[in-house]
Amino acid sequence: MAYSSRTGKRPDELASKSSHSFIINDEDVKSFLENCEYPKSAEEVELDRSLIIKVQYPDENPIEHIIAMDGGYATIPVKKTFPSSLITFFQFGEIFLNTEDLNNISEMPFISRESMSALKDLERSKLVLPTKNVSYNSNITLTHSVRSTIYEYFKKKGEEKSNLLSTTYWLIFNLFDQPEDSFNLTICPYCKKANQDILRSNFNDDYITKCPECDGILYITDYFRLHEVIDDELGAGGILGYLVNLIEQINIIHTIKYIKETKPKWLDKFFFIKDGPLAFFGQTADTHKHVRKLCNYLFKHHNLFLAGLEKSGAFVEHADEIKKLLQPGEALLLNNKHIYSYILPGSSDNPDPYAHTSYYSSKIIFKSRDERIYVVTLPVENKNIVLNPQKDDFKNLDTILWNIEKLRCDMYDNSIVPVALANKLISLSSHPSSSILEKFAKKHTR
Repeated sequence: MAYSSRTGKRPDELASKSSHSFIINDEDVKSFLENCEYPKSAEEVELDRSLIIKVQYPDENPIEHIIAMDGGYATIPVKKTFPSSLITFFQFGEIFLNTEDLNNISEMPFISRESMSALKDLERSKLVLPTKNVSYNSNITLTHSVRSTIYEYFKKKGEEKSNLLSTTYWLIFNLFDQPEDSFNLTICPYCKKANQDILRSNFNDDYITKCPECDGILYITDYFRLHEVIDDELGAGGILGYLVNLIEQINIIHTIKYIKETKPKWLDKFFFIKDGPLAFFGQTADTHKHVRKLCNYLFKHHNLFLAGLEKSGAFVEHADEIKKLLQPGEALLLNNKHIYSYILPGSSDNPDPYAHTSYYSSKIIFKSRDERIYVVTLPVENKNIVLNPQKDDFKNLDTILWNIEKLRCDMYDNSIVPVALANKLISLSSHPSSSILEKFAKKHTR
């Protein structure tokens, strides 16, 4: 490691030019590398033909409206005298589009400013999160500052009696079907008491209750356990990715809840798209169990068109690698064996279903008739489907893949118009967005 001088009076200490020789001549290092396994190239992949399906394109499209959700964030330093103090700006966009409008726009290779300005139904929401060495609203620690900030965002998003707090309460207590009386709070943010049952009946109208052990204030949003991975000295940087993914999906569920309660028949006409897989990660992972219950309930009593579309990552790279092995209009259902044989190095005999602790969906690689390749995740009934997926396990599969094909867009690799629009309209670029936000934050910092 090269060291730099803080005073500027001494020259930098330079790393040795020959230290690498101790690594490349080490027999243990050689043995380790020789025993590593890596993702397979197309020449090494043999597709299981029983997992390849032909898309049966519908005669008519039941989808009339598409809602796409995406989010982005930028972390910036504040106060020159405290360079390690950080705050994070989040921006979320829920874009509402009619399929008639999209049919015209999807013919464009690139989305012009004029076409974007014509699509006015974009709902933006903003969140500012204290991230390191920042206290908000007189909270005693960074952890409690973050907790109250997230709670306030959920409280303000939506109508007074129908906000994200009410949606979270509705979801985690299963109020859409057979209500549950409590949830397990893994760790209290105050006394650190583990595994307490938090009763639904004890929440007040603001979705606040108290810890049974220490009487500390608990928010309904504490269910997501984000406070467990915040370090009051090192900061809250570890929750940012989990939080943006969580809010994207809670916003989608909020919209689904609204439609179900007001015009349930409209669920047959809406297609919900999330940028990224249908899953919850890190401390929020248990939420996937509740969302799976919701999806199963909607499939049984109403209907649901929901998909996650991935633009990057190991599965997208693998899909591009094997695209010549699929015919146009075909989709490959990904099972455990394929995933662990060709995408994620490991044992192909792994008995645990892929991502069973975080996904309420299963993955498909789809090759459209114009030979574009997509990685799509769709809700499935249970975690074991990935072991031996069948076409019937994926509700509304043909209609969803047909609409994804119709909404092609060259703006990003393997993207579709709604996701590309949402991403372009809400993403915070490194330059100039971050530099502008930094100046803005410093101007308004005491």
